[in-house]
Amino acid sequence: MVGIDLEEWVRTRASRVRDPSKRTPDRSTYFNDGDNVERQLQQDNHKIWGWVIYRCTYASDDDWNEFMRRLDFWIRKDLANDGGLDMLGSLDHHVFDDKELFDGAHPSVVREHFRTWCITAPQQEQSFPHAMQSQRYNYCIHVDQVSLDSILAAPAPPDYDISHKPGFVDLVCLNTQGGMRPEHMDGRDEKDLCWMRIGYTSLMCTWYSRFRGQGSWLTEYRVPPEVGRP
Repeated sequence: MVGIDLEEWVRTRASRVRDPSKRTPDRSTYFNDGDNVERQLQQDNHKIWGWVIYRCTYASDDDWNEFMRRLDFWIRKDLANDGGLDMLGSLDHHVFDDKELFDGAHPSVVREHFRTWCITAPQQEQSFPHAMQSQRYNYCIHVDQVSLDSILAAPAPPDYDISHKPGFVDLVCLNTQGGMRPEHMDGRDEKDLCWMRIGYTSLMCTWYSRFRGQGSWLTEYRVPPEVGRP
């Protein structure tokens, strides 16, 4: 910058931030996903957050455990980037694990189980009867063999770089009404419209925060096999 001492400008940057984050003072609180999720919990009067996960492949327990290990690495890394490791205490990414019910299940099948679960889950988990806007009760994660293979094909973290595609999971939407662009609906029925692929390395909390708004599905939706990236 002409006429400005760059080192001084960087040193004093935090003083120019509007609504600075308590976790990352050099950034606005609205650009910190740890802050965003914490606010959302308070708005909903909830005490836990995180999408539930449906295990829909049972070919290898070792592969599944490796997926969960990698997911845990990226959750911690995502939160650490926002100074938000304190949010781990309220995170619950419960896994529905039932081979008889879910082995090879399509996302639309998972959605019906999720729909039933959501009737009583807010009261049982949060001691609060209404789901409000909570992402936890509007979306869930579907992991089948295709998505699992996509994840395990990449180097195991932390040996990862941007030249590798890190893999994806399926995000399943409970209610897509009013949330689809016409070009995405052409020739496709409801069971094809209720899910999309998203990169798993930002699953929680970047993606979780991003899908808060009512129009999130309309904005973020990508037709598979395209993968949404934050």
